[in-house]
Amino acid sequence: MKHFLSILFIFSLNLVSPLLAQDKSSVDMSALLENKIWKVQLPQDKQYAIEMEFRSAEWKQSFLYDKKQTPICYSYSLHEDTIKVFESGKDYIIQELTDSTLVLQYLPEILTIEVAPVRCTTDNSIQGQRQNEERLDSIWRKEDIWNKGVAKITGEPIKDLSTIEPPRWAIWNYDLEKYFVSRMKYPKKLLEKNVAGYSVVMFSLDTLGLPRGINILTSIHKDFDKEVIRLTQELPHCLPCRDKNGKRMECFYTVYVPFLPQHYKDRVKTDSVREEELKQCLVEWESGAYFQKGNPYAITNYINEHLRYNPKMLGNKNQIRGIYTIQIDSYGEVSEAKTMRSCRIPEWDNQVLQIIKSMPRWTPAINYWKGEYCNSVWTVPVLFKNDSPTTPINPHTDVSVIGYSTCDTPVLMRYDATLTAHTTEPYLEVGVPVYYLNEQGDTIVPYGKYRYCQTDTIKKLGLVYEHKPKDARIICINNAGKELFYVFKYDNGPDYIQEGLFRIMNEDGLVGFADSLGNVVIKPQFKFANPFENGKAKVTFSGENKEVPDSKGEKHYWDSSNWYYINKNDKIINK
Repeated sequence: MKHFLSILFIFSLNLVSPLLAQDKSSVDMSALLENKIWKVQLPQDKQYAIEMEFRSAEWKQSFLYDKKQTPICYSYSLHEDTIKVFESGKDYIIQELTDSTLVLQYLPEILTIEVAPVRCTTDNSIQGQRQNEERLDSIWRKEDIWNKGVAKITGEPIKDLSTIEPPRWAIWNYDLEKYFVSRMKYPKKLLEKNVAGYSVVMFSLDTLGLPRGINILTSIHKDFDKEVIRLTQELPHCLPCRDKNGKRMECFYTVYVPFLPQHYKDRVKTDSVREEELKQCLVEWESGAYFQKGNPYAITNYINEHLRYNPKMLGNKNQIRGIYTIQIDSYGEVSEAKTMRSCRIPEWDNQVLQIIKSMPRWTPAINYWKGEYCNSVWTVPVLFKNDSPTTPINPHTDVSVIGYSTCDTPVLMRYDATLTAHTTEPYLEVGVPVYYLNEQGDTIVPYGKYRYCQTDTIKKLGLVYEHKPKDARIICINNAGKELFYVFKYDNGPDYIQEGLFRIMNEDGLVGFADSLGNVVIKPQFKFANPFENGKAKVTFSGENKEVPDSKGEKHYWDSSNWYYINKNDKIINK
C-alpha cells in the first residue's frame, strides 16, 4: 500500500507541463483544489484505482485494489505551486492544474517508477458536477454533530417533539433548510470557481418567532457564512415554539445550509421561469386563514356549539341576521372581532363577539410570493332563526362563511363583488370540486358545476375546468359566475399573459386573444396562433397539428403553409 502511494505521484519527466504561474496566489490554488474529486486509473493490468478529494486543507483518498476500498486522509497546505503533506512529510510540485487535470511530481525528482504515466481527471459535465456535489453534501451531512432543528433555550435537545409545538414557517413548514437554499445568493467569486461548501448556523427564536443571537457553528468559507447570516436576519417570523400547554416559549434552532454551485445554477434557472409565469398568471398567490384543518363548516360548528339565545326574543319575525368580522393576525390568533351589521339585539351581538374572541388559534393567511404569514379578515353572517314555537334554546344556527381578505378592511367593504371558493373536502386545493359564494353568502356557482377550480378568490376573472373526465377545457368566468370564453391550454395549464394579452378559444377550437380584464380584443378565428411578441403575433387560418416523429405522441407541432403576422388591432401586417 505504502509502496503504491509512493509511486503514484512519481511521474516521469516527459510529462512535465509548464509550471503553474508563480504569481498565482496560494488562495486561488486552494480554491481550485478544494471540493474537486480527482479520479486516477492506473494501467488495467495493475488493477489500481484511486479517488482523491481536496477540501478544507484535507486530502481524502479512497484507494481501490481488487474491488477492496481503503480510505486514507492527509492534511496538506499549499505554498504557491507546492503541496506539503504533513503526515507523510512529502512535498509534491504541481506541474499542471486545471478543472480537469492535476499532475503532481514528487520532490526530490528521483525516478523509480516502473508503470506508465497517469493523469487525474474529473467529470466536468453538468450531470457529473451534480453528482460530485451530491457526494460532497452526503459526506458533510454524515459529519452531523450539530443537533439540527429545534432545541431548548438551554441548548438541551428536545428528544420528543410531540411534547411541544415546533416552530413552523409559512411555506417552508418545519424544514428551514429549504428557505436558505431557495433564497440564497451564491457568493459570486466562489460560484465562478465552482467552490462548494456548507455553513451551520444556530440562532435563538423569541416568542414572536424572530431570530436572535445568530452564531456560525462550522465555517468552510467566510463568504458562505456572510450569506447565511444575511438570510437569517431577513427570515420572516414563524409560528413560535409552544410548550405542551400552548404557551409561547423561546428555543434554539440549528440549520445546515449546503452551498452547491451546479444545484444553485439549476435553481436560478427554475426560479427565472417561475417568476415569469407568476407575472403572467391570473391566479391569486396567497391563501386565506383557515380554522381547524380548513373544514368550511368549522367556524359554523364552533359558533353553534357555543351560541345560546332565546328565539322568543324574535317575536313574530322568522329570522334576523348579524354580520361580524374576524381579524386574524399573522400568528393565527384572533386579534379583534367587530359587529359589521348588527342583528339589532345587542345581547346577541355581544355573545357572538365573545365566542369569536375565545376561538382557538387559526392557521394564518400566507403570502406565497413573500413566503410569510400575514394578517387577514374574515366576514361571517349569523342567522338567528325562529323555526317554530317549540324551537329549543340552542337551535342549529345557520352560519355561512362569506370570505376573507388579506388587508385590514373586510371583504364586504373592499370589493363590489368577490366570489370565494369553498369545498366539502378537508382542504381547498386544486383538484377538488368547489362552489362559489359572494359576500352575502349567496351561492353564485353551485357545487359540482365544474370539475375543479384554479382560482380560489375571484375579484375579476377566475379559471375553472369543465366537468369532464378527459380533455376538460379551461373556462374563464367573471365575478358574477358568467362564462366568458375558453382559455387556450399551454404547458398543461392556462395560457400566460404576454404583452397584456392571452390566447382564448371558442366552441369550435378557433383561437383569439383577450386582455386580463376579460375583454375579447381579437375574436377567435385562427386555426393556430402564437403569443404576441414585439407587438405582433404569428397566426394562420389553416393547417394541421402533427406529431413530432419518435416522440410517442408526447410532442406536436403546427404545420401550415399560410402564416401571417397580425398586430393588436387584428390587422395583417405581412405574410
